[in-house]
Amino acid sequence: MSNLPPLEDGEVVMFDHVPSFRAFKRTALLMIALTVPAVVVFLIVFPDTLWPVVPMFVTCVILMQERVRLGRYRAWITNKRVIFQADQSVALDDIGAVTKNRNGVRLAWINGGKGTKLLYPEDANALIAAIETAKGAI
Repeated sequence: MSNLPPLEDGEVVMFDHVPSFRAFKRTALLMIALTVPAVVVFLIVFPDTLWPVVPMFVTCVILMQERVRLGRYRAWITNKRVIFQADQSVALDDIGAVTKNRNGVRLAWINGGKGTKLLYPEDANALIAAIETAKGAI
């Protein structure tokens, strides 16, 4: 496992969450499909201007930015914590609920905080099962 952050004593990686390009493409297609009606409305309202290009341009810029940041969404699930690519981690004891979201898996904190997401999993159910198994192991 490349780029593995330092582990604590007795800590073992149970799951390596690598964001899936396939899941990203599904999200991108959905965003483009939602943008097309806006483009059509802009074409009707502003037929002789360049304004109809604006919604699609904004969508493409957002998708390009997200594609560049795709590798930053990597995470490792260990038997003690979830370690994020940005050198942040959260103890498994602090995770209250793990739920499937549109394009990811949401980790909700026990204390009612906002939580975080693991974006673009290849198989969200497998990721949820890995986190629940790791939580059960402690």
